[in-house]
Amino acid sequence: MNDLSPATLAQAPVAPASAILAAAGLLLPLLERGQRVDAAMLRAAMETAFGVSDASGLWDWKTAYDACEAATVLFLRKYGVAMFRQADTPVARLTALSKIAGLLPSHTRRSEESQTLQQMA
Repeated sequence: MNDLSPATLAQAPVAPASAILAAAGLLLPLLERGQRVDAAMLRAAMETAFGVSDASGLWDWKTAYDACEAATVLFLRKYGVAMFRQADTPVARLTALSKIAGLLPSHTRRSEESQTLQQMA
């Protein structure tokens, strides 16, 4: 489990929410270019935004995937109206959204805590 005690957070270079948004901002240009975001790119964005690696415990891969989702929201805030104007049917809009989602990594990396708490159906 991550140590998010006040002492640890006080040592953090950036507040977590701000760092997630900063990472999303670093990922946005990749989405704008239609470039696929791989794990190495995502790790680099997170390390830049947080100022530390995931080994520090200040961020994990779930947080990194949250940054990807935030980057998608930033993309849609910037281009969504124009994109939906061009894709004027529900099928065309879903196709456009699927293309953006396809640029992001799948949620394959998980923390120990997440793996421990997983329940098998």
